[in-house]
Amino acid sequence: MEFVVVCFCLFLTGSVSSLSASSSATHETSHVSPSSDFGNKTMHVLNADKKDGIESKRQKGTKQNLGMLISDNKVTHHDKSDHQNPTKLLAELSQYKNDSCCKIYKENVIIADCCFCGLDYIPSDLPPAIDHLLLAYNKLTSPNLTPGAFSIYPNLTVLQLDTNFLTYLPDDVFEGLVKLEQLNIFNNSISLDARLNSSNVFLPLAGTLKVLVMNGNIKTSPGLNSVYPDYALSFLTELTSLTIDGLRNPEFKLGFGKLSKLMNLTMVGMGDGFCDLRSLRNSTFQHLPHLVHLNLTLCNLNGSHVESGALEGLTQLKLLDISNNRDLGLEAVGNLMYGIRNNKNFRYLKMRKINSRFAACAVVTNQTVRYLSNTSVELIESMDNEIEMVQLGALRLLPPTLTTLNLTNNKIMFGAYWQDMGCLKSLQNLHLDGYLHPVDFPNFYPSAVLHCRDTGDLYVTSDGPACADFTSGDAKNNNFTLILPPELRTLTMHSNSVAYAVTEINISPNNSLVHADLSGNTFRELKGPVTGLDKLQSLNLSSCFVQNISDTFFNTFPLLQELILSENVLGDRLNDDAYGFIFRNLTRVHFLNLSSNSIYRLNYPAFSDLNNLQILDLSNNRLSKVNFSIGNMWNLSLLDLHKNHINTLPQFIMDHIYDLMKAKINISVDLRENPISCDCDNLDFLEWVVKNKVFGSNYTQYYCKYDVANMDAVERFSGYDEEIRKLKYRCVAHIGLLFSVLGGTILVLAVIMGLVVYRFRWTLRYWYHAAKMKFYSNKILENDKFEYDVFISYENGDTDFVLQEIRTQLRDERNIRLLIHGEKFQVGRQIADNIYMAVRQCRKTLVVVSRKMLSSHWCIYELQMARLESVNTGRNVLIFFFMEEIPKSEMSMDVLSYIKSSTYIVYPRYPQHRRAFWDKLADDIRSR
Repeated sequence: MEFVVVCFCLFLTGSVSSLSASSSATHETSHVSPSSDFGNKTMHVLNADKKDGIESKRQKGTKQNLGMLISDNKVTHHDKSDHQNPTKLLAELSQYKNDSCCKIYKENVIIADCCFCGLDYIPSDLPPAIDHLLLAYNKLTSPNLTPGAFSIYPNLTVLQLDTNFLTYLPDDVFEGLVKLEQLNIFNNSISLDARLNSSNVFLPLAGTLKVLVMNGNIKTSPGLNSVYPDYALSFLTELTSLTIDGLRNPEFKLGFGKLSKLMNLTMVGMGDGFCDLRSLRNSTFQHLPHLVHLNLTLCNLNGSHVESGALEGLTQLKLLDISNNRDLGLEAVGNLMYGIRNNKNFRYLKMRKINSRFAACAVVTNQTVRYLSNTSVELIESMDNEIEMVQLGALRLLPPTLTTLNLTNNKIMFGAYWQDMGCLKSLQNLHLDGYLHPVDFPNFYPSAVLHCRDTGDLYVTSDGPACADFTSGDAKNNNFTLILPPELRTLTMHSNSVAYAVTEINISPNNSLVHADLSGNTFRELKGPVTGLDKLQSLNLSSCFVQNISDTFFNTFPLLQELILSENVLGDRLNDDAYGFIFRNLTRVHFLNLSSNSIYRLNYPAFSDLNNLQILDLSNNRLSKVNFSIGNMWNLSLLDLHKNHINTLPQFIMDHIYDLMKAKINISVDLRENPISCDCDNLDFLEWVVKNKVFGSNYTQYYCKYDVANMDAVERFSGYDEEIRKLKYRCVAHIGLLFSVLGGTILVLAVIMGLVVYRFRWTLRYWYHAAKMKFYSNKILENDKFEYDVFISYENGDTDFVLQEIRTQLRDERNIRLLIHGEKFQVGRQIADNIYMAVRQCRKTLVVVSRKMLSSHWCIYELQMARLESVNTGRNVLIFFFMEEIPKSEMSMDVLSYIKSSTYIVYPRYPQHRRAFWDKLADDIRSR
């Protein structure tokens, strides 16, 4: 809703805060939005030539949250028949030329804004048809209010007289206001005394006034004769909302009993008025049985002076706000709830800051909440109360209607009470956030009295979680299961001083958790698995000092759509994630925030499975190159890379972004505060940026980094068009020169090489033939220099077969000189060197092939050496001896290729064939 007047002078928001409950009882404070809608079009009819000083004051007044009175009902808009024809009306309004600073506006209603005009009289030259008259922040005094002073404006529905110098209200001052619905006399000096109470000043408003704001009139401690004006107000039978200062030891007397429509009562202290109730008696509200909203914020309530029956007769009460009464205490609140113990209309309880800031041993006991069980409470706000623990069994006493529980800014520890979470059948929002805002340093020492209970007083015998449908386990139970309320959708624990290594955690699957905010805690390692959160869609783990995430941690969040991991320390872990395992199962995620993680490198498949990603935030890191793929992201709308060290984007990134644009995806890339290279090598990228407008039209914080030593990047406020023009001219000249120099160099080298070859052509031929002859003559000579006939390569598991069968058949019976692996290896020489010498000293290498051999490192090494010897000498060195039939599928490609190019022989299955086998093998070994 937009205000149309320059100074709409809305009364300080707290003064009518109780009225907000009907529209939203879940807000942390009870402020109200104006209910009358004056639109966003204005018509300045009169006084267009007012001074700038007056305008400044009006704007200042608006910033101070001043404005018209409002109520929970819409401001009555008169039918057009109430006024003249619009055209005639405008003509009539234009005739009023007053010398004051008042302005007239017309939009559904006619508003005369005379705020900050320094008036000490009631202006009489305004259009008689005005509906709202705003006279706040002037110099009006009580003598200025003559009888019938406003009767010349009979259509008034709103009259604002706040922040003037009124000390009393003269009789008959409101005479003639037969349509007035809202009256604001806030922040004057009108005494709540016998004079006011005995007057008939409100009698003319008896049938119309609905909203009355009269707080802020007591500036200091009221006198002993101060009373609530029950007689004076008793005429206002249509009154629905009353805002008034709070008197010590209050009692709303018999006259208030006539206000049968009064539903909203607000008494608020500090800047919104004066409130020093101190106590609440059983008789305080006995004549106000129709109250729906009761706001007693900042009223210095003292727990020892609050009687348990103070709310007894308020059977219609829907909202109670007792926030900011530090001396009230949790125990007194428990007693106060006695009065509404069976009130099915009661919905909202707000009790922020009702415990001393330095209170020790603050515990929510069964006594604190025992009288709420038979109400219909939906919202409980108990922030900033130093609560440390909840008694086991207390949660079971909360009504089944509770949907929101806000315990922000307390000190609540994990405890046995968590077993009762299953009892909160309707709870949807649970807020356990820590200290979100700093507070002033204390200027006094807290009380030395601790008020700690004996632990026995807080123990409740229990056979288990009566509200849960499974066993939660105990501290020694490896199957421990954490219980959550079954309908819980939102859980916030921001900055709750939680510090855990997140290993295996089992959460009851009987939950509906969708949003979880665990930011601002300490979870250095996310190992998992965390089970039971199958419906979780949003997870915030920002500012949690996370350093390590296991490859499988996110496997148990099948519906996760939003993941916030900003302000952690994931640079090294993401650099090590070579295959993109960390995020591979987050196929539904559309928002991923990894900003401020000191990320310096991301591997190509880091996000290869995030097919539904729409926003990827990698801002404020240390990336110098974009190495990761986004080719699978066909819904990507924002790639945020601002504040890194990136000077360009690779071609595959540009190609995919271009494809997205062709697919009508509105994608943008944020490269602000990066040193974008403005040289010839990056010209294509700059042209692509300008052509496709991926940076948008605002180039603030976009820079050019030149290839000049010690030169800082220069901000390009106007974009890169001019830079591209300069580079095109410079780069074309450089490319021509480069090709000329390169071509000339190649030509010169070719001529020189041709001359050298031609000059020494006969010498080169001679050395070629000489080297060839020497090579072949060395091969022939070397055949007679072998010390052994064959080197036996085998795996240790085949030792018995080698020594008992091969050695016997070849060495003993056929005189083959054998060098068996390990025998005669030189002590002190590396095994690799011994193998090399063994292969060189033997004519052949016999590889005993078995399944064990195929998995032996040193056997494969011996095979490689023999193969190289064969290649270097031209000899047929390798012989493969198959002890058993081995399928090709069990052999590597290298082994198969060696077998195909070498001699191989299979050990016969039947003994009668083996003599011929050994003879053939001996002949092969002796052959050259």
